[in-house]
Amino acid sequence: MMSQAVSARLWPAAAASLWLAACVTGGESSKPQQASAYNTQLGIEYLRQNNLSQAKEKIDRALEQDPQNGMAHAAAGLLYDRLGDKRRADREFARAVSLEPDNADILNNYAVFLCRNGEPDRGQKYFLEAARNPLYRTPEVALLNAARCARDAGDLPGADELLRDAVAVRPAFADALLQLADLQFALGNALPARGFLERYFAAGGAGPQSLLLGVRIEKELGNERSAADYATRLKNEYPTSRQTRDLLRAERGGA
Repeated sequence: MMSQAVSARLWPAAAASLWLAACVTGGESSKPQQASAYNTQLGIEYLRQNNLSQAKEKIDRALEQDPQNGMAHAAAGLLYDRLGDKRRADREFARAVSLEPDNADILNNYAVFLCRNGEPDRGQKYFLEAARNPLYRTPEVALLNAARCARDAGDLPGADELLRDAVAVRPAFADALLQLADLQFALGNALPARGFLERYFAAGGAGPQSLLLGVRIEKELGNERSAADYATRLKNEYPTSRQTRDLLRAERGGA
């Protein structure tokens, strides 16, 4: 289904990329704390490179240097998640939250982990805590993630509300607009879906998912010419995409 394809594209990986700046300690920190922060940075960088053995070495060292370093525990949560040790990952994330309960990046990463591992209620709770933090620079991203978590759990009304909250924070938030278009179409509301998709394009959005969604929305509304325009764009701009293959299969009567 189109809704599944769009959702998968928008669900972020645990966002180690959000953390590097946050790992730097202030000038009054002790030398062990500074060393711990530095090794946490290195560990996260190795995680980005998928060098798990080096990441573990640096993160373990960071925790030895400062066991109260919440960011190091959160990095360990990411590490053990990658290693498949979900119980240890959960324990490390929970420790990170206990040490830095107002750190929105930690909350957001723990929430991603929980939603991916069958605990949507807990995950949404932490996403919303992150979104409410007045110092968090991208609350709309936490709301978008919470919406995905709700949708994956089958709570479509909850997902719709959270997406609308994300757009209220940032009206030109293209990812949330596309999700709203996709969700409204999945709910059988083709006209609102068209409106959100048009806002998505106006916000600079682009991609094969949105064009295939446009084909389907316009067909549902009986606008064959507009559907054909979207189909032509999809074939011309993304000829090798999975969405183009799906469209061609449907045109041949195979879907």
